[in-house]
Amino acid sequence: MPPGSAWFDRSMGTDTEVGRAWHRIEDWLSQFAPRFRTELNPPATAAEIDTVATALGVALPADLRAWWGLSNGVRHRIGLPSASLIPDFSSPYPASIALERWRMHLEVQQKSYPPGPREEMARFVADQNTQPAGTLQPQLYWLPRWLPIAGDGGGGGVFVDLREGPLHGCLVEFSRYGQGTTPLWESVTQLWMDVADELEAVDTDMLRSDRVDDLWFSSWTPPHS
Repeated sequence: MPPGSAWFDRSMGTDTEVGRAWHRIEDWLSQFAPRFRTELNPPATAAEIDTVATALGVALPADLRAWWGLSNGVRHRIGLPSASLIPDFSSPYPASIALERWRMHLEVQQKSYPPGPREEMARFVADQNTQPAGTLQPQLYWLPRWLPIAGDGGGGGVFVDLREGPLHGCLVEFSRYGQGTTPLWESVTQLWMDVADELEAVDTDMLRSDRVDDLWFSSWTPPHS
């Protein structure tokens, strides 16, 4: 799924592009996974999106704002959605849940260490929080400028790196054991463009009821119904 060495294309990332990618996804879901399509939330309000930006104290990437303004994630109110929209096995959060999970990660990190190690971790986090976006260490920690925008229901998901730098807005996969050391997508736009490409490449014959149990595409089972 994640693109190779050519994936950093700075021409991508406008609200128009993320809108086109998202509408491709909606069209595919409407045709091939209509029940999952009903799990998409209506657009977030500007106030809901602004609440997230205010809490983090940073401007959100334009394409993240634009995407939440098209669809405020998927329903997470009762358990997880019926399928994952993002390889590998994550589903996008509504803005309010993204903020809730952001606070949770920081609180858990704060409570996980006794006073001495807690102070050492605080210094490490403060230093890493000033590093350029995309600077990632192979250990378990959470930064105030990492906003989780999708979850897998098992303590992992995808966060957007809101630190400054050329990779501002890149997306990183994480688990309960740590985060990746390389961004998977340069932007929310790139994520949804890749998901749209993946869905449109699915052999739709596999979506028949007698073959759907064998549906497996790039280590991911796309939504189907």
